[in-house]
Order: sequence, then structure tokens, then C-alpha cells
Amino acid sequence: MGHLWNAVWPATGRSTTPAATVPIWHSDPVSETRTAVGQNLVSETVSVAADLVGAPLRVVGAPFPGSRRTLVVRVLDGAGRSFVVKRYVTDEGREAYAREASALAAMTGFAQTPTLVAESTDPRLVVMGDLGDGGHLADALLGDDADRAVTTLSGWASAVAGLHTEGRRVRDTFEAGVRSRSSEPVELDYLPGQLAEAVPAWARLAAALDVTAPAGVFDVLATVPDRFRVDASSLSAADMCPDNNLVRDAGLVLLDFEFALWRPIAWDAAYLRVPWPTCWCAWSLEAAAAELALGRWREAVAVEWPATLGADFDHDLDLATEAWAWLAGSWCLTGLVDEEPARVNPVKPMPRMPDPVLRFLRTAAAGRALPELAEMALRLSRAVETTYAAGDVPLAPAFSRGAFR
Repeated sequence: MGHLWNAVWPATGRSTTPAATVPIWHSDPVSETRTAVGQNLVSETVSVAADLVGAPLRVVGAPFPGSRRTLVVRVLDGAGRSFVVKRYVTDEGREAYAREASALAAMTGFAQTPTLVAESTDPRLVVMGDLGDGGHLADALLGDDADRAVTTLSGWASAVAGLHTEGRRVRDTFEAGVRSRSSEPVELDYLPGQLAEAVPAWARLAAALDVTAPAGVFDVLATVPDRFRVDASSLSAADMCPDNNLVRDAGLVLLDFEFALWRPIAWDAAYLRVPWPTCWCAWSLEAAAAELALGRWREAVAVEWPATLGADFDHDLDLATEAWAWLAGSWCLTGLVDEEPARVNPVKPMPRMPDPVLRFLRTAAAGRALPELAEMALRLSRAVETTYAAGDVPLAPAFSRGAFR
């Protein structure tokens, strides 16, 4: 599962006020991975799934690592058919269930997403076809084979392009599904709300770093959704971290649609420019490898949106890249400013938090799409560099050890 990393760094001596809670779209922090699950919960979940598929089921192995919101287990029936059962076990899981079940149902028959076999609304769970075991993009990035990393990265881009080109046809089905499965109103695209929340968040963070911010300077962030020039939107899994996929002989399959939404496709393509901004495996990418993957994505989606090969979409990519930098930067810098407790997972090596924050701000300082904020980003980057001894985010190990150029 994808994760936001958090770490605590030396105190600055500044007093700060608590930040407003921001509904972040990605999965839980690495320390909150479920490590122990009550047997009663597992038994009840499997019993419900058995009723749904019409056959007794038995659990195979331990529950999959996941978030505090979900329980995920592999099961077999008497005929040897294998399924994966995912149960949403907290109040947070209500919307996650609505989004994931609706996305999987809408994408039925698409080879690069899991197959929805059955679902239950009480308790909330989905039964999916079992895609088997295998590696993922994070494995390739953390390995020592640069060519494998390049190939898998391009495979990820192709899978995302496939989701976009197929997903563009399912808006009505997805939207109706989310609304019918939700007991409360749900925003189909929650990014505009998050961008609006980033405005006061950055004003607070700038003050905490003793960086003077003119009144209203961050207001431009709330206008980002209206600045895209190419009309190209589709279904997005949103949480497409490097470990939220499965590499198969037939191609990479995208997993985890708990945060699925409808949004401009530039947001997903920009992950290759500002690597998976709130995921644990957010190492820097070899520039040539990232551009190769992005080129493959653009060629694939151009079949449906020819304008994605043009200058207007170059602007949209810059806009999404800089907006991600500001949005994710506000979330991650909040953890540093508020001195949140360190969360560490030894099996998931990750950059130290100040370094990605510095990368976000340096990215924003380019100002190609949001020139109004370029100078502000530069001043904030200098403050972060000084306050937290921030430096460059290292290349993913596969590129630092390998020979791809």
C-alpha cells in the first residue's frame, strides 16, 4: 500500500499553532500498518465472503499488510478458486469502500485493474479475483538493476495510460456508484477542496519559518483547477504509489482504488515529474527514465486526447507538477513544523522528510505555470534548507547503483 512518511527533526524553537486537519488522499503512515488482526474479525469477514460467492472459503496465509482502515485476506474455495477479500473496518472506510467498489465495478473487464467478483454493504467489503503474487515498481526502484527499473517504470506509465483511456468512458457509472454506496454527500473530485485548504496552511507555515508572505499571496492555489487548458479528465486511482501495483507477464496491474476520483489526467502524469509526492518510495528518478515513461504515457493517451502531445498540455503538466509541489509540500512541512512523532518502517527505506520538502519548493520555484509563487517558493526553500539541513533527494537505488543513462 502507498504511504505518507512522517519523521521528527530537531526543534526550531518556534511556537506554532495546531494545523487544521487535511483530508489527504493517500494511504496511512507506515507505522499504522495493521500487524495483528482479531480472529473473530477474520472469521466474520470470510463467512460473509463465502455467502457472497456461494461456497465455503478458507484463509490462505496471514492477512496482507495494509492500513488501519482495511483487512485484506486471500481465500480459497473447494474448487481451488482463489479470491482476495478486502473489508473496510473503520468509519474512514465508508468513503473508501464507496470509491473502490464503484471504480472496480465501472472498470469491469479492464485487464489492468482487479476484477470485482462480489460486494457487501453491511459489513462493507469487496471480493476480488486473485491476481497472484509478484513484485511491484517499488521493488524495481529499490533494486540494483537500472534496466529493470526503467522497464517497470514505463510499464507503470502504460498501465496508467490504459486506465485513463478506458476510464474516460465510465464517469456516469462511477459517479452513480459512489453516490449510491455513500450515506453522505461525496465530492467526486476532492482536489479543489484540498487546494483551497492549502492557502491558509501555507500562510501558517511561512510564518512558522519566519518567511514574510504578502497577504493573499497563496490565494492563487485555489484557482489551479480552472487553469488547465486541455479538457482531458478520466478515472484515477489517485493512490498509485510504487508499491500499489503488481507486475505480471501480461503487464502491470494497478491496485488500491480506495481514493478513486474523477480528475484531469495531468495530475497522474505529473507523478513522473514530482515522484509520487506523498508516498514512502519517493526517491528521485533518473531524468531520462522519467521522460521515457512520460513519453510512453503521452503517446498512449493521445489516441483519445490528441492535444496531450501539444504545448497546451505541456502547460498543464507544469501546472499539475507545481500544484502537487505546493499541495504535498504543505502536508509534509506541517509534520516538520509541528514536530510530529517519527514513524519508521525498516523494510521501507525512504528519504528523510526535509529533503522532499526542499525538492517540492525548488520545483515550485521554477514557476512556469504559477509564476506568482516562484519567488515565495525560493524564499521558503532557503528557509527549509537552513532550518532542517535539507538536501537533495537521492536517486532511487536502482539508478544510483545501475548504469542506465
